[in-house]
Amino acid sequence: ESVGEAGLQMLRDAPDIDLIEEVGMSRENLLKKLPEMDAVLTRSGTKMDEEALNAAVKLKVVARAGVGVDNVNVPVASRKGVVVINAPTGNTLAAAELTMALMLGLVRKVPQAFGSLRSGEWDRKRFSGHQLSGKKVLVLGLGRIGAAVAQRCRAFGMDVMAYDPYTPKKKAESLGIPMREDLADALSIADVVTIHMPLTADTANMIDEKMLKAFKKGAYLINCARGGIVDEKAAADAVRDGRLSGIAFDVYTAEPLCEGHPFLAKDIEDKIVITPHLGASTEEAQTEVAKIAAENMIAALRGEPYEHAVNLPFLEQKLNKAQKAFLQLSRKMGVLGAKLAETECGAVHSCHIMLRGDMFSDDEPMPNRLCAYSIAVLKGLFEVSRGPDVSYMLAPLLAKDSGLTVEESIGDPKTYKNTVEITLDAEKCKVSLIGTITEEGRMRIVKVNEYWLDFVPNGKLILFQNHDRPGVIGKIGNILGEAKINIANFALGRKDNSGLALGALEIDSDIDESIRKKLEKSGDMLWLTLIDFTEAE
Repeated sequence: ESVGEAGLQMLRDAPDIDLIEEVGMSRENLLKKLPEMDAVLTRSGTKMDEEALNAAVKLKVVARAGVGVDNVNVPVASRKGVVVINAPTGNTLAAAELTMALMLGLVRKVPQAFGSLRSGEWDRKRFSGHQLSGKKVLVLGLGRIGAAVAQRCRAFGMDVMAYDPYTPKKKAESLGIPMREDLADALSIADVVTIHMPLTADTANMIDEKMLKAFKKGAYLINCARGGIVDEKAAADAVRDGRLSGIAFDVYTAEPLCEGHPFLAKDIEDKIVITPHLGASTEEAQTEVAKIAAENMIAALRGEPYEHAVNLPFLEQKLNKAQKAFLQLSRKMGVLGAKLAETECGAVHSCHIMLRGDMFSDDEPMPNRLCAYSIAVLKGLFEVSRGPDVSYMLAPLLAKDSGLTVEESIGDPKTYKNTVEITLDAEKCKVSLIGTITEEGRMRIVKVNEYWLDFVPNGKLILFQNHDRPGVIGKIGNILGEAKINIANFALGRKDNSGLALGALEIDSDIDESIRKKLEKSGDMLWLTLIDFTEAE
C-alpha cells in the first residue's frame, strides 16, 4: 500500500535519511531487503510479524501510517528493542465523522432507501426510521475518537454515557460524560451503542452472544473500531431475531469479507449498513497520518523526543525534572529490593507499588496499564538478574514471562510529601522499602523493612543487618580502613524492642570476598550485601 505523499516528502527532504520506496513488494523481496533497514514506514498491508522482525537485524523503528498495529507483532518488536509508532491522532475526525454517517444512515435507512429509489421504487413507508435526538447513546471507549463521537452525539441532542475501564475518571469528568462501571447494565438502557476500543486480549469478542442478550431490545450497534471485538455471527442473529433493530460496521474480523459472511445474508440486508474499512479514508486523514508517522520515525532515529510509541509505556524525555527524579528513585528501589530479596528471601513472586502524594495524583491506576514509576521499579528489579540493558519497554514483558504479579495503588501522603513504597513477596520473606525526594531534590531511602533510617541510594553501598551492640560500628570502620576503603556516608536504623540494627554504608570502592567475610564475622553481622548503584545513575 502507498503511504501519503506528505509523509514521504518529509523523508525525502531529511538529509540523514536514505528513503527506499517500494509499493506492492512481494513477501520474499521484503524479507530480503529487511536486514538492511533501520526503519520501516507502512500502512496495514505489510505484515511485520515475527519472521519479518527476525530478518530485520538492524531495525530500530516500525512506523504505521494509521492507528491499528495489528500487522505488527508488538511483543516481538519490544523484546528486540524495536519501537513501534502509530499515528492515532491523524484520523480522529475522519473516524468520528464516519461513525456519525453510519449511525445516521442506519437509523434513517439511507443506503436502503437509495437502493430502492435507484431500482425505480418510491416507497417512503418502508424506510421510516428514527431520530437521534433524545436517544441514549453508549460510547464504548473514551479515547480520542470515542470522545469526538460523544461530542458530536451531544450536538445531535443525544443523552451520552460511556463505558471504558481504561480511561481515568478525571478525563470522563472533564468531558462531562457519566461513566458506567457495569457493561451489561449500560447496554440494557442504551438505544445506540458505538464501539471505539482497541482490539486487545480483554476486548476480543467482548460483544459476544451472551453480551448481546443484555442489549436493550431494538437498540442499534455501530462498530468503527476494530474487527474481532464483536461476534459477527451472533450480531447478525441478534438482528434477525429482533433483539437489535440494526447494525453498522466498517471493520471485520477478517478483511475483505468472504462469501457467506453473516453480514451478507439477504434476509437482514434492510437492517445492516456495511462499509469496506473506510474509517481513515479521507485525503485529509491520509495526509495527516503519513506526516505524523514520518515525523516521529525521523525523531526516533535521530534520538530526539517523539510521540505515539505504542510499545513504550512512557517517554522519559517528556517528564519534568521532579518526575525524572522519582523515576530514577523508583528504578534504584527496584535494584535495592532485588538485592535484598536475593540475599534474604529467595525468588520474588509479587510486587506491590504504592505511590503517595500530589506528585502521583494524575497517575490513577488503570487495568493492565502500569504507570512510569511502577515500570521503573520493574526495570531495576530485573536489572539485578538480567543486566543493565533491561529497558522500560522490556521490563513489563519480563514480569509477565516470569509470572510476577504486579499491583500498584495511589495513596495519601503520610510522613513525607511524596513517597514511593514497594513490597516484594518472595519465597521466604518480604522486602519493603520507602523512598522519597527531598525539597532540595536529593533521593532518600527512609525505611527498609521495619527499620527507619536515611541514606542516599548512590554509588557503592554496603547494606547489612547486625547485632546492636557497642563497638560493632567501630570494628566495621577499622576493617574498611585497613583495606584503604573510604566510607562516604553511613546510616543506621534501629527497631524498638529488638537487639538488631540495619546499617547502610556508602563506600568509594569495591570490597573483595576476603573483606566481606571479615565484615560478616568481626562486624557481628547476620547478612551483608553490596549494591552498586553507579549503573543506575
